[in-house]
Amino acid sequence: MESLIKVASIVAFLFFSNESLSQAQPCPTTAAYGENSDAGRRAMVNGISLYYETYGTGSPLLVIHGNGGSIRSMRCQIAHFSRSHRVIAADSRAHGKSEDGTARLTYELMAEDLAKLLMHENIDATDIIGHSDGGIIALLLAINHPTRVKSLVVSGPNLRSDKSAMFAWNFDMYARDVKEAKAMLAKGDRSKNWERVKRWNELMIEEPNIHARELRRIKSPTLILGSDDDAVRPEHFLEIYRNISQPHLGIIPGATHFIHREEYELYNLLADRFLSKPFSRPTSKQVLENR
Repeated sequence: MESLIKVASIVAFLFFSNESLSQAQPCPTTAAYGENSDAGRRAMVNGISLYYETYGTGSPLLVIHGNGGSIRSMRCQIAHFSRSHRVIAADSRAHGKSEDGTARLTYELMAEDLAKLLMHENIDATDIIGHSDGGIIALLLAINHPTRVKSLVVSGPNLRSDKSAMFAWNFDMYARDVKEAKAMLAKGDRSKNWERVKRWNELMIEEPNIHARELRRIKSPTLILGSDDDAVRPEHFLEIYRNISQPHLGIIPGATHFIHREEYELYNLLADRFLSKPFSRPTSKQVLENR
């Protein structure tokens, strides 16, 4: 018994040591994701030039970054999944190297941009990984284009912009950032693209506006991921989970909203296992009845 306890202690030590190391540094990669002219392309979609990069070979996997991010924001997922998939990573409208356009920035519009990109790339159906706003966009793609989505991994998404879905401190930050952007625009400051900063934060204040019943149109197996200290309330992840027909739910402990970078090894492991295995929905009741 003593030897078993020692082995268990060593395994636990190695596990937590590895977890600490993975949290201490982002995924180690020197690849110039988002700045790679060899992998970069442009597509005209919905009146704008959308910038995207492709990596690897195999079945397609669309990777979607979050608000204010870019292709590079998903570097930990691109580096991992390009070993087994053809990864398509785009800068969303009004982000990175993609154009802004003159239309009001909405999640629906960004989802339609990516639907057109899939058509441009002759991709009939794809797996998708989307984080935060990228998760919202991924849900909208699966709602509005169900035949184009094979499987879906969404982390940190929300269906609506209110305090039942998000913690109150989010809205204080959004309002502060909009106020700062407006002040900088009024002064003519050029240290940042303040018009984009304003649009990004206004988007999160006003949207999304997805009704839970719309999730029932999603036909794809879906993995919802969050953390136990997310910007989104854990009960909201459960609401999303309960309204999708083929769902799995994972809450990663000891992490924040940015699990795709902080806990990239565990995140990628869970996503990889979900995407590579046929969907199953075992129940504790069945297991107990069949003992």
